[in-house]
Amino acid sequence: MSYSKKNIEDFFNGRLSKREAEEFMVWINSPKGQKEYEAIIEEVWKVENQTMQADPEKNIVQKELKLKGVAKSKSLYQTKKSIHLGIWFGIAASLLLIFTLRFIFYTPILIENEKATPIEEETFGIVKSTPKGNKKIISLPDGSSVVLNSDSKLTFSSDFIHNRIVRLEGEGFFDVIKDESHPFTVITGNISTTALGTSFNIRSYEESSGIQVSLASGKVRVENTKNKNLIEINPGEAVDYSPQSETLHKKQIDISKILNWKEGILHFDKVPFYQVVLELERWYGVNISIAGTNKIPDYKCTGTFKQHEYLSNVLKVLSYSLDFEYQIKEDNVELKFN
Repeated sequence: MSYSKKNIEDFFNGRLSKREAEEFMVWINSPKGQKEYEAIIEEVWKVENQTMQADPEKNIVQKELKLKGVAKSKSLYQTKKSIHLGIWFGIAASLLLIFTLRFIFYTPILIENEKATPIEEETFGIVKSTPKGNKKIISLPDGSSVVLNSDSKLTFSSDFIHNRIVRLEGEGFFDVIKDESHPFTVITGNISTTALGTSFNIRSYEESSGIQVSLASGKVRVENTKNKNLIEINPGEAVDYSPQSETLHKKQIDISKILNWKEGILHFDKVPFYQVVLELERWYGVNISIAGTNKIPDYKCTGTFKQHEYLSNVLKVLSYSLDFEYQIKEDNVELKFN
């Protein structure tokens, strides 16, 4: 898909629908979109430059309104190209730069309130998923909602209203509408989490060492379906499941830290570096490699980054602590330890 000068004007004048605006942002983040966008800007500048040369008095006004735009970085160390914009874009140009820079440095995207519809139904149910680098809010047919983290999948049946059972792969925060006659159950592997009306977080990525259910409000029952072991938890508590020992363990947690991801905040608490790498790949939608070796050093990381922090800044902080150099090229990141 390609866009014209009029499309860009429509975007900033609010004449695009929500979905059209989202598609526009995907386009502007793509290599093809960046190239076309720069060509449009260059053409606008040529036209305005000719106008200014023909009208010296207007040229004085234009100088006051001139803005600088930054082209997409091909490498972390590459000098950024600057182009001049005329009156045509005005403040809109600076807004576009803000959005473009968010994408350049791989800020995660939250797609608001996607409705669950039977269009995606397959033999195993309706499927909702998020690729790496994205988060999604899903409204379920009963009014409950799920914030789905990056690289996660949620499946449920078309008769969900009467059969409130969902399967989760990855991580999700559930805000459940109370319905005593139809309990709400989340299946993650052989762990079943049941609630009537409550809000809770479940993390169950494939490479993780286990499953964690954390409660924000209400009460839930967590069951190991293999041995029928049951644990009920209250707000501020969590249950960890170990697939090695097949046991459930209840503990106290700081729910605000557990839910940092919902607010776009990266938080690590004594996390092995190889898991940090996996988290960054999911969070920013990039591929990370270690130069010269496939072995990731055995470090543990603790720290919290501000909301929607750029990948380049996260890597800069980690590089100071762990003594490595890094380079970002498009969606590939290379780390080289000293």
